[in-house]
Amino acid sequence: MRILFISDAYIPVPCGVAVSVESLRVSLEKRGHKVFIIAPSYRNWKDSSPRVARLNAIFHPTEAYRPYIWPTSSVSRKKIQSLKIDIVHSHFHFNNFDLPYRIARAANTPLINTVYRIFPEHSRISPPPLSSKNASFEKSLKKMIAYQNNCDRIIALSKMSKKYLLKYNVTPEIDVVPIGIFSGDFASFPPETVKEKLKIPLKRKLVLFVGDVSDENNVRLLFRSFKKVWHAIEDVHLLVVGTGKLFHDMKHALAREQFAKFVTFTGYLPKKQLNKIFGACDILAYPGRLDPQPLVIIESLASGTPVVAVEGMGSQDFIKDNVDGFVSKPTVEDFSDKMIELLRRDNLRMQFSQKARMEAREFRSSILTSDLLHSYEKAIEKFKDKII
Repeated sequence: MRILFISDAYIPVPCGVAVSVESLRVSLEKRGHKVFIIAPSYRNWKDSSPRVARLNAIFHPTEAYRPYIWPTSSVSRKKIQSLKIDIVHSHFHFNNFDLPYRIARAANTPLINTVYRIFPEHSRISPPPLSSKNASFEKSLKKMIAYQNNCDRIIALSKMSKKYLLKYNVTPEIDVVPIGIFSGDFASFPPETVKEKLKIPLKRKLVLFVGDVSDENNVRLLFRSFKKVWHAIEDVHLLVVGTGKLFHDMKHALAREQFAKFVTFTGYLPKKQLNKIFGACDILAYPGRLDPQPLVIIESLASGTPVVAVEGMGSQDFIKDNVDGFVSKPTVEDFSDKMIELLRRDNLRMQFSQKARMEAREFRSSILTSDLLHSYEKAIEKFKDKII
């Protein structure tokens, strides 16, 4: 099969969509399929693969990788047709651009879209300047529905995400197919190695957070909850991996807190390095509520590290509550209490760790790639019937 991915976020963008697109590419090409990719062009970045095409964009002035207008040039219809594509698959992190729809129609192939971000809900938290939250939500919702309804099939990453789309009358058929992982990528550094490198006392239990330090990821809840955890447990440390809109503000604010020496901000870490840190921590804390599939949850489970996550758009679909982690209500009290319980009860944490590795097997890339290919086949078959 000849597959065209179109994404507004691809290597070297430090986000889950870019990681997912690359993981899917590798998985599909291992099976003998050819994957072509169209993505924005980034300054000082060159691809080694001839099957990756970069199109110029106008980027947001305060966010290096966020395309505001994309592409800024036209795409050759003749060139697209020469690729003899079987299906176009769109992946968006920043916005719903209409490029995939135009290319799919030029190639006379079905368009399938994976819903990574629920843009209307994000707009409630970060509305554009001079725009009310309600107006921004309505505009974003209308745009999202219009794009989805122009697709031939939709991939939702979780059951909750599918439920949301159905609520707003998204009409194409929706398959739930999460992004898979390669389990072998998560062999961990020894805990003492990580702690020594980061100058964290060896006796401290380690709580890990991975993601953007932003309101979208509910980080204020994380820090308020950790303060309670720190008061309850003497030797505990919070490791924050990632950057984001609130990175500097939160770092400066926490520097004035009594527990400042019990929090380490690493900033962005390369994916290969990050993969080896999950298993060196005692628990992963995930406060976000908007991500249909928080990939870090599955990565943590694959590393044998239990997760405490806040219920939301997808977290509860990937954790078996009280089996390989805890699902918390979106309150400081419940989130912190569940972290405290798991940190205090070493035997329970060990049981959860063993279960986590087992449960993560169902998210292996080999299994979920088969599901994705089945969705492709159904989309292609239905598209042929429509043409006839």
